[in-house]
Amino acid sequence: MGRCAADNVEAMDIRIYDVEHGDCILILSNQGEAVLVDSGYNTTTGWRPSEGLVKQGFGERRRLHHLIITHPDQDHLADLPGMLEKIRPLHVWQHPQLCLKNLSELKATLSKAQDAYAARAKSTAELQPIEASRQFRTMELRQFYLPVGSVRDVNDLSLLTFIKDGDFTVCLPGDLNARGWRLHLQNKAVQHWLRETNLFIASHHGRPTGYLDKVFEFLSPKLIVISDKEQIKGRTVTQRAPYRDHARGVKLPDGSYRKVLTTRGDGRIRVVVKDGKWQVETSRTMLFAAQSQSNPTK
Repeated sequence: MGRCAADNVEAMDIRIYDVEHGDCILILSNQGEAVLVDSGYNTTTGWRPSEGLVKQGFGERRRLHHLIITHPDQDHLADLPGMLEKIRPLHVWQHPQLCLKNLSELKATLSKAQDAYAARAKSTAELQPIEASRQFRTMELRQFYLPVGSVRDVNDLSLLTFIKDGDFTVCLPGDLNARGWRLHLQNKAVQHWLRETNLFIASHHGRPTGYLDKVFEFLSPKLIVISDKEQIKGRTVTQRAPYRDHARGVKLPDGSYRKVLTTRGDGRIRVVVKDGKWQVETSRTMLFAAQSQSNPTK
């Protein structure tokens, strides 16, 4: 994507990359602290974060301060080896009870979580979400997780992450399903942070399995973003969750007013927030702007 008008000024900058059915989101604080959430890549275009971030100077003149692994799933950490080798993040954050150092541990990690669920009796205390203590330099970070053994589906072990910079908060729930959401909503701190959220990254790539209407009793974001690709079974496009009912919406440079953006339809998405004002660009709106400049109205 091209240069944004907010480049080189103090602003929060969120870049959601098009990695098809996966996640890869770069967050820059207004003081330059850099966080990458997951490291999926695009198998169609060949774009990988370990290469794309190198072109932005990361790994050499710029530091990636934090890499967050939301959960142990292939599409969320496909480029993890390249990230660790080329970008060398200063800190890697993941579920405290799941140690994932490389892709070869993925299968063992998932088996461990499933075996723990089958082996333990689930008391009320075991089902309670836990808040992880993390230290960021310039942004406020809150993460919540469910204990290993408390849920059957490992997607529900996703870190529920909130990152706040000034008055702006983004929520990144990984692949949480409705079951995981129900458990997290028992925590009043989670309810509080949902109320604080301005930008919501839809859980489980916008699938109905990751949608729970009760979440939106607390959550009323300005914009919802879905990182996904078209999912087709036979000739039927899989059902989408009704996220447009819950966002307030933003105006894009092409004049359109949008409540939900998707990497499937909009490509890369960039949200820059400065002094409470939003600037939202997508690959599609940048293409529209470029075409308008090359074919001005006479």
